[in-house]
Amino acid sequence: LNEDERKRGVVASSTGNHGRAVMKLSLEAGKPVPVIEEPSLADSLGGGIGLDNQYTFQLVRDLVDETLLVSEDEIAQAMRYIFETQRLVVEGGAAVGVAALLAKKIEVKGKNVALVYSGNNVSSETVRKVLEG
Repeated sequence: LNEDERKRGVVASSTGNHGRAVMKLSLEAGKPVPVIEEPSLADSLGGGIGLDNQYTFQLVRDLVDETLLVSEDEIAQAMRYIFETQRLVVEGGAAVGVAALLAKKIEVKGKNVALVYSGNNVSSETVRKVLEG
């Protein structure tokens, strides 16, 4: 990916609940906002960014062109898809990019796309529930 493709192609995905949507809400507010924690398959994306955040907020604001939300169901579908097609077990936070693609929330036709699967710290119980649908 060239520099222009990287900037246009980077999408920060998060789940639709308060805890995981904090970066999207902060970007919309123009400053870090408080967070309410709720359980999620994407628990690795949880937590606030800190009201006195010195680094992450500015980096995302300056380098990411778009943020979007994916639902818990979309994350579960992506985790199943990754397992069924690639035989990889990934945690929910690692599946949000695939969730956005499967839900057609990102236009990719004719574009170079790069996704990073960055974690498989998921319990066997969660994997079982996700695979059973």
